[in-house]
Amino acid sequence: IEVGTNYGGEQVGKEGSLEYLSPEEAKTQFEIADGYAINCFASEVDFPELANPVQFTFDSKGRLWVATMPSYPQYQPKREVNDKLLILEDTDGDGKADKCTTFADKLHVPTGFELGDGGAYVAQQPDILFLQDTDGDDVADVRIRRSCGYDSADSHHSISAFTWGPGGALYYQEGTFHHTQVETPYGAVRCKNAGVYRYEPLSEKLDVFVSYGFANPWGHIFDKWGQNFVADASGGANYFGTAFSGHVGYDRKHRGMKQFIQKRFRPTAGCEFVSSPHFPDEIQGNFLLNNCIGEQGVYQHTMTEEGSGFVGTEIEPIVRSKDRNFRPVDLQFGPDGALYVCDWQNALVGHMQHSIRDPNRDHTHGRIWRVTYPSRPLQQPAKISGESIPALLELLKASEDRVRYRVRRELRERNSDEVVAAVKKWTASLDKADPDVEHHLLEALWVLQHHNRVDTELLNRVLTSSEPKARAAGTRVLCYWRDRMDNTLDLLAKLAQDEHPRVRLEAIRACSFFSNPEDAIRAAEIVLSAEDKPMDDYLTYTSKETLDTLDKFLQ
Repeated sequence: IEVGTNYGGEQVGKEGSLEYLSPEEAKTQFEIADGYAINCFASEVDFPELANPVQFTFDSKGRLWVATMPSYPQYQPKREVNDKLLILEDTDGDGKADKCTTFADKLHVPTGFELGDGGAYVAQQPDILFLQDTDGDDVADVRIRRSCGYDSADSHHSISAFTWGPGGALYYQEGTFHHTQVETPYGAVRCKNAGVYRYEPLSEKLDVFVSYGFANPWGHIFDKWGQNFVADASGGANYFGTAFSGHVGYDRKHRGMKQFIQKRFRPTAGCEFVSSPHFPDEIQGNFLLNNCIGEQGVYQHTMTEEGSGFVGTEIEPIVRSKDRNFRPVDLQFGPDGALYVCDWQNALVGHMQHSIRDPNRDHTHGRIWRVTYPSRPLQQPAKISGESIPALLELLKASEDRVRYRVRRELRERNSDEVVAAVKKWTASLDKADPDVEHHLLEALWVLQHHNRVDTELLNRVLTSSEPKARAAGTRVLCYWRDRMDNTLDLLAKLAQDEHPRVRLEAIRACSFFSNPEDAIRAAEIVLSAEDKPMDDYLTYTSKETLDTLDKFLQ
C-alpha cells in the first residue's frame, strides 16, 4: 500500500526542507556567538553509516561513539533492521573524524546508550542490551539482554538519554503513553505515563527515580556537586531534580513541579553544563540546552543558586541555525574541550504530526558539529585508558566535569578491592589546605558508590564537611546506603536541621524511602521538625510529597 504525505500542510512551520544542504552549505547557515567557530566533525558524506544519529558519548580513548537509527520511527515488515552503534575517531587531530568503525549493527531503534563495565548498555525496546567486544577488534561479539519489559508502543517516547550519575547508577528516561513493567531480582518495577529510571548494574536494583507526568523527557545532567536537572523535550520544561525525585508508589505520581528555567520555545533534546577551560571563564557553569524545532540551536542560561534550588536565566545562545533541517538532539564537551552537537538532520521530526511511514522521512542524513573558541587553546585530552588506579584518582581533581565523568566510568571497570585500597590511600594523602579538598573527598565517596562499597568513615567526613554542597551530596549517598547503615535516621535527623536549605532538602527527600511503619513514623517526625526551619518552594513541595508517601505506611 502506498503511503501518502501531508508535508506542507498544517505543520509547515515545524517542517524542514526536502532540499538537504551539504555540510559545507549548512555551515554557512549558522549564527554563532562572537568569538566562537564551528566545523563539521563528521557527516553522512564521509560516513554513510552516520544516518539519523540520536545520542553520543566519548570513551576513555577519546573516541566518539554514536547511536544511529535510520529505521526510526518503527520497524517495517520485510525491511532489514540495521541500526548501528558507531565509533568515530579523529586520528590526526585536525578536528574532523577520519575513521569509522561499526561496533554493532542489526539494532532496532536504539534511542539511548551509554558505555560502561567494559561494553555498552543499549536501549532496544523492550530490552536493555549489554554489548561487549572481547577480542579487541572494536566489534561487539557478545550481546546480553540485561533487562526487559520496557514499553515499546511509541518509539519516540521509549527509554532514552542514558547517563551515569556520579554515584554509579545508570539513568534513563521514558515518555508518556507507555506502561512499563520490568522484572528484577527484587520484584517488579512498574511505571506508566513517563518517568526517569535509576539502574544499578552491579546490584541489579532498578527504581523509578522520578515518577512524574512528563511529556517526553530527553535530557538529564548532573552538576559538579551531584545535583541533577531533567529536560522534558515535548513541552520544553526544565526541572531541578532533587525536589521531585523522592519515592512514591506505583499508584502515585509527583505533580505540579515548577521549572527552574522559563523557556520561550520547544521542544528540547539534550542538555549540558559548560565545564571546559577552552570556553570563556565567564560562562563556566552555564546550562546549555538544544532546541530542535522552530528555533533550532544551542541555547544558554546562567545558573543562580536560590534557596534550596536554582534559577536559570536565558542569555545569548551559543549557536543557532537557519537550516530548517538542523535538529540538535544531544551535546557534550569532548576530551579536547570543544562542544560537540549531534544533528539528527531531518525534514520531518514530528511523530504524531506525520505518518510513521511518510515517504519524506529521511533515513540517510546525519552530522556531528564541533564548536570551538579559537582564541583560547584546546585542551590536551586527559590520558585515561590504561592509566593506573592512583593516576586515575589524581584525575578526579580535574576542573572539567566530563574528565571526571569519564574517569569514574573507567575506575568502575577496575578491580574493586584494588580501587577501594587506593581510595583509602588517596584520601589520606589529600592536602587539607587545598581549597577543593571537600570536592575531592566527595569524588572518592562516589567512586566507592560505583563499586557498591560502603565506607561509613568517609561518608561521615563528607556529611560533616564545611562545604554545604558536599553535605547535600553526601546526604544523597546516605539515602542509597540507608539499608546498610545502623544510624541512617539519626543522621537524617541532624541533616534535616542543617543551616543550608539544600542539605535539608536532600534529608527530607531521603525520608520518603522508609516503608517500615516504625521507621516511617520517625521519618515523618524528621520532616515535620525540618519545617521549623525557613522554607522555600522546593522545601515545601518535597516536604508535602514525602509526608504523602509516608502516610500510607502510617495507617
